[in-house]
Amino acid sequence: MNRRHLIGLAALAAISLFPVVRPFAADDHILVQSTTSTQNSGLFDSILPVFTEKTGIEVRVVAVGTGQAIRNAANGDGDVLFVHARPAEEKFVADGNGFERFDVMYNDFVIVAPAADPAGVAGMKDVAAALEAIAGAEAPFASRGDDSGTH
Repeated sequence: MNRRHLIGLAALAAISLFPVVRPFAADDHILVQSTTSTQNSGLFDSILPVFTEKTGIEVRVVAVGTGQAIRNAANGDGDVLFVHARPAEEKFVADGNGFERFDVMYNDFVIVAPAADPAGVAGMKDVAAALEAIAGAEAPFASRGDDSGTH
């Protein structure tokens, strides 16, 4: 197991000590509301079997967009919320739906453009300026559009 997997396992173990909605001490499982990007990354496939082996607690993952995961957890359908939209996470905790928020990992996003680069974004370092250039050029732009932290 490499260092990144160990860090992920330690992070999951740490956040599992702070249930989002309900205590799970008497349960044989916990429910994680997560983003699809985390599920699709393979992180859970790598760390959850080890977590279950070490603790005896089964972890069930519901992978949806960030907005849906937050709504699910706010409705009481989750013990751990694993998403990537910091302001929404902080509001979730401030509203009394969670106990504490932890940074676990981060995302890097890239803008991919055709070779012709109709918006002239190649080499730009400022994401907001690049998005403004794309909009200003009325260049095609694709996004998931699924109420996720990515969108």
